[in-house]
Amino acid sequence: MRKPMRSTLEELINENKEELLRDPAAINKIEKKLDERKAKEVYVEELEEYKEKEMKYAK
Repeated sequence: MRKPMRSTLEELINENKEELLRDPAAINKIEKKLDERKAKEVYVEELEEYKEKEMKYAK
């Protein structure tokens, strides 16, 4: 019996990239998630800056 041929990690990554490039809905979904994540990061940073300023004025 022959062993099944295994793909390398690089081959699997390239296959996934090609599959995503053929699926615009998947790309839009990923972009939306990235935008939401970035918006949360910006919000948290602004909130932290606001709290720091507030603490300076409280002293």
